[in-house]
Amino acid sequence: MRKSSYLVIWWMAQAPHAALFEDRVAAEAAASVRNALMITVSGQDAKVESVLDWYRRTESGDPMPAEWRDILGQLRVPWPSRKPKAQATAAAATA
Repeated sequence: MRKSSYLVIWWMAQAPHAALFEDRVAAEAAASVRNALMITVSGQDAKVESVLDWYRRTESGDPMPAEWRDILGQLRVPWPSRKPKAQATAAAATA
């Protein structure tokens, strides 16, 4: 018999949180109230069987499989804190 574990991951107060469950019903309940991801891990080689997104649900209320996102498409670049020298010099000359 293969034993499974359930990893539940969610965000709260801008920080990631996680919990590991051996009972599927408890993991589903925790994921459901937190709109979390539930990752099913099983086997001796720790194979990930599924990743369910409890925030995205079907019309019947069942969680949908999580989708992989292209993080390069979501690239964020911080705004520069200082003006480049050419802009600073031009701004000082016109003031």
